[in-house]
Amino acid sequence: MTAQPKRRRGGRPDAARIGLVLGALFLGFAGLAARLISLGVEPDGGPQIAVAQPDAQRSASRPDLVDRKGRMLATDLQVYWAYGDPARVVDVDDAAEKLARVLPDQDIATLRKKLSGDGRFVWLYRGLTPKQAQAVHRLGLPGVGLLTENQRVYPSGATGVHVLGHTNVDNRGIAGIEKFVDGAGDLAEPAASPDERPKVRLALDLGVQHIMREELRRAHETYEARAVAGLVMDVHSGEMLAMTSLPDYDPNHREESLKPHRQNRLVADTYEMGSVFKAFTVAMALDHGIIQLDDRYNIKKPVNVGGFRIADKHARSTYATVPEIFIRSSNTGAARIALDVGGYRQREFLERLGLLEPLDTELPPTADPQVPKVWRESTTVTVSYGHGIAVAPLNFAAAGAALVNGGYLVQPTFLKRSRSEGRRLAEKVLRSSTSDAMRRLLRRNVREGTGRNAQVAGYRLGGKTGTANKPVAGGYSRKKVISTFFAAFPMDDPQYLVLVMIDEPKPTKAAHRRTEAAWNAAPTVAAVVKRAAPILGVAPERAFDEVAGTAY
Repeated sequence: MTAQPKRRRGGRPDAARIGLVLGALFLGFAGLAARLISLGVEPDGGPQIAVAQPDAQRSASRPDLVDRKGRMLATDLQVYWAYGDPARVVDVDDAAEKLARVLPDQDIATLRKKLSGDGRFVWLYRGLTPKQAQAVHRLGLPGVGLLTENQRVYPSGATGVHVLGHTNVDNRGIAGIEKFVDGAGDLAEPAASPDERPKVRLALDLGVQHIMREELRRAHETYEARAVAGLVMDVHSGEMLAMTSLPDYDPNHREESLKPHRQNRLVADTYEMGSVFKAFTVAMALDHGIIQLDDRYNIKKPVNVGGFRIADKHARSTYATVPEIFIRSSNTGAARIALDVGGYRQREFLERLGLLEPLDTELPPTADPQVPKVWRESTTVTVSYGHGIAVAPLNFAAAGAALVNGGYLVQPTFLKRSRSEGRRLAEKVLRSSTSDAMRRLLRRNVREGTGRNAQVAGYRLGGKTGTANKPVAGGYSRKKVISTFFAAFPMDDPQYLVLVMIDEPKPTKAAHRRTEAAWNAAPTVAAVVKRAAPILGVAPERAFDEVAGTAY
């Protein structure tokens, strides 16, 4: 008999064991092949997205910003960010060389340094387009991955940038309304559907904002100015419908904000604003009952105070009524009115109008007003015509609105607000009769006085010019000025205030070789009103004084 091979206790034949091993190897290689195939084939939706390391800084999701009519001002866009895990990179030199070919503006040395680090996570590039992300993915580099992140985009570019602000690389607000939204809690409107992105509605009107920026850009070039700035404000709600300061920057390229002179001059800077302050001087005297409109002052005789002599070089007569002082912009007349009121009441009046303190809004507070520590008689005189005190233009605009809206100091806002809510939050600072008188004076100044170049056919505009010599070491410059014009319309029932300020305009041919506000800031305001008024719902009419039964 042939002897049979003995089996090991509890074991299997050798052939069976070999078959099991081969089967396991086959399954292992099959799984590996499937994994390699999956890595080499892109999904239909774009490059494969890897998962970030737990300690990676992720970008924030933000609500959309829209204008008062719902038009997009800022939104999030999904972009790709490339990252590296140095511990998993097989060949640093090879990886750096290949990545440098597909990543924009990246050199081999920088990439090599990033991929040679000791950490487990490093950003290689933020903000790749889908096409660029696909190029990175096709390299198939171990230790290199992609993430989708939020990137803030501003469809209108620089339009409205000094209101909107911008975000940092992690999509967190660091300027303007973007910064305010991050710290103000939930400002978003209720969503109409679960798929709708949250949105914050601003007071801005994109159309008016575009007009303001375009007309200021034209003024910037025409008058060869150092800078220009302007705003449009609803005098009842306090809403800021437009705000521009040039030069500005594109928030889609936030690094431009670091260039010189990109600040918001309406908020961040203070200026001695010149004769526009005469509107406050006259309103102050009227409100205190010190003067009547038919009172007469000697404007030809110089005012001597504090060792200074203030004279009116262009006085047409010895005496002038209050309206004549205003529309001729007489310094001596304004000085004598202010002296009649007195320094104590002058300071109290300016404080009541919010001109002696920073103004808080959704943007950073306005710059601190530059106010004399001791209010001397000479201060009373110079402040009466807008020198010796420097304020942020936004402060001035808020106070100016009170002159024409019935005497209410309304808090400016960059968020949408109703007029009833604005009135509820406002403070009564002037008598209604004072506001009525100022509307008549401002309208007359555009019809007959220094504001004639601001006239717009069919619109009932009123306003005041101001030209202030800029302070320099040892005194004031004779050539460098700040030209300002502020206006309101329609003057029978004022709805909107427009302010334009031009920093260091040159005496160009277009300005008739002059630098006064009457020849640059006033016509710029006229250009804004002519284009913006229809958008704001103010239709042109016959000349205001021809409308039967209409009163200021």
